[in-house]
Amino acid sequence: MQAVDERLSALERMWESHRDSVRRLLLGLGRDIDLADDLLQETYLRARAGISSYRGGDPRAWLSAIAKNAFRNHVRQRYVRAEIPLDSRPGAIGADSACDRLDLLAIRQAVAALPAALRTALIMKHYVGFTYPEIASHTRCAVGTAKWRVSEALDLLRAALRAERRTAMAGCTELNGISMVDYVYGVLPAEAAAKAKAHLAKCRSCREQARELKRVTSMLDALEGDHKQMHFIELDTEGVCTLYETSSHVNTSDQILGTLVFQSGKGYRVQHLYQDGEEVTFTVGPCPESDALETYTVTLAHPVPPGERYNELSVYPPEPASAAQRLGDGRFRFHWKQRPGSNETAYVQVIRLPAGAHLLSAEPQPAATRSNGTTTLIWRTVLGPHQFFECTVEYRPEKAEAVG
Repeated sequence: MQAVDERLSALERMWESHRDSVRRLLLGLGRDIDLADDLLQETYLRARAGISSYRGGDPRAWLSAIAKNAFRNHVRQRYVRAEIPLDSRPGAIGADSACDRLDLLAIRQAVAALPAALRTALIMKHYVGFTYPEIASHTRCAVGTAKWRVSEALDLLRAALRAERRTAMAGCTELNGISMVDYVYGVLPAEAAAKAKAHLAKCRSCREQARELKRVTSMLDALEGDHKQMHFIELDTEGVCTLYETSSHVNTSDQILGTLVFQSGKGYRVQHLYQDGEEVTFTVGPCPESDALETYTVTLAHPVPPGERYNELSVYPPEPASAAQRLGDGRFRFHWKQRPGSNETAYVQVIRLPAGAHLLSAEPQPAATRSNGTTTLIWRTVLGPHQFFECTVEYRPEKAEAVG
């Protein structure tokens, strides 16, 4: 019994030292702050159950391995994608294949060349997950028009990958247009999805179209860094914010990428960097082009081969200058303003209030609000080049009392 107590005490010390690192790892993997906290709890329970098998070594590496297994198990249980029967022939391309850099270049150029209305609809659909009614509402068009724009944009991108452009191959009209798009995205209702799958099993022409479309969506995934950015803000009990920024990129060079170089403003220095859930080392030096910037040189944990994708998480330390304003009646007001980039960008902004805080107002209205001991606000939008996103949140901390 004493040995068990000693092991559990050792686990508590281990957990206290490495909990924050494991949490950042999970946030970098799942890119969802609420999911990260759920999986953090599961990681702790798994570590507690398996502490008897711990034989020493790096405790952080041991806890990280448990966290990654918890995340993989979540993905296996929750991640659903359309199954496309593949022809048993050499060279058949699956959705998870490494991306050919020439195809990536073709897709990047094709996305830039899309008519603005089609490109905006595609970015909303692919990178933010907007429904067709949401796309229609944001772009002030009919729902049918929103569907056509998404389908047409993907069809043009298929053509850019040297695929023959077809609308109804060999006279087959059972699965085409938006039905094909929704099947590949895995959003068809269960009955319709089963019917589509059965049709694909017997229709070679539709199967080929589905495969081409799946390849296009895989290429769009690889170009996420061009068109999507996510910011997570966590407010502490004093209203001070910690910022997490996630992005996804692909190595479009013909060389293995072992070092990453980028510039960032001097005013808000990165504290931690993660690559696919693993913390990486970096140095910071002056930027020759601008005194307002610093140059980061990052040694990647795992070199990235040509065409392979990698995910980044940048963690910025608590910044008192950006803290929420404390109002006289016990309320806090937090204002955030961000300009994601020079491209049309799918932007996701998440703000987590302190534990127990009561939300009073949010402007603009968030797309979603989650409450489970803490309140998480989520905005999803598409911003034009150099366009700012701004929001203001007012809340009352737990047990705060009005003054006077």
